[in-house]
Amino acid sequence: MDALLLIDTDDASYISDDNAEILVDIVGRTRTVGGVLIFASTKDELVDVDDEELSIFVPDEEDLVLRSEKPDVFDGIRDLAPGLHDMGVDRIVIAGGDVTTIANSEDADAPVDAGAPDGADAPDGVGSTDDADDADASDDTSSGDLPGSVRASAMAALVCNFDVIVLSDAVIDPEGQPVTWLDSAEEAGAMIKKTADTWLRM
Repeated sequence: MDALLLIDTDDASYISDDNAEILVDIVGRTRTVGGVLIFASTKDELVDVDDEELSIFVPDEEDLVLRSEKPDVFDGIRDLAPGLHDMGVDRIVIAGGDVTTIANSEDADAPVDAGAPDGADAPDGVGSTDDADDADASDDTSSGDLPGSVRASAMAALVCNFDVIVLSDAVIDPEGQPVTWLDSAEEAGAMIKKTADTWLRM
């Protein structure tokens, strides 16, 4: 079964109207068939915001709404991966605003290059994303860049034994532009697909 994971789709992070129009279709399709729809925020300033205001797609009572203190939502929410496995979810379709915040910058190093000796919880698998994102992790760290929330979470999902589809036309950087890391995600094992070509399995 698939889950649609939308990360940082608040109005300040997901600023492209064109991308929002693309993504609203699969959100609607997921809700129509009663699929697993997850909204996650990694922004400190939105911790106390009402659930329905956490995304431009207006989460409702049927949706799973989460708040993560880290850009990798599987690290920030330690029971997310085992909970999804328990629900029978084996593939995650991911999109959203690839946000990196100053508040998250110290933690954001961990999903990419930490050996995670203190990561006692196996489901997060965060320490191993060093291998999963090996294709360009060294470039990121050497330039001082940190993985955004969508990228970090997609890499971690692979390590947590999920199949991953990244919606190439529905992931944007903080300036509203397409992200540049899709090739490395594909090399790591993710599938890269257009939103219109993606149908969630129930």
